[in-house]
Amino acid sequence: MCLIIGGLVYVLAPIFLCISVGLASRVKVATAEIRRAHVFGIVVLATLGVLGSLIVGADFSEWWRFIGQWALLICWVLLAATLIIIYRRLKAEATHPPTYRSPWG
Repeated sequence: MCLIIGGLVYVLAPIFLCISVGLASRVKVATAEIRRAHVFGIVVLATLGVLGSLIVGADFSEWWRFIGQWALLICWVLLAATLIIIYRRLKAEATHPPTYRSPWG
């Protein structure tokens, strides 16, 4: 839910991205992979934050808009990545029903 809200409102996207990293540990399936993807997203955002301070200048509102737009994009990418990771893990762990063996050979 945090990634969806962060993907819709760019002003709140960096905040919800940080919240989603904390909530990533509550996922029951593929926890390590999802946490790794979220931490990677935060590292990318932090790197863009440093670069944004050099590019945009000293104006905080311009810097926050720059970070918010990148965080919005990262939220959508993380949402898609999370769904794909969980789908693949559930599909790989799915148990197949036992095959019926006829007693007649």
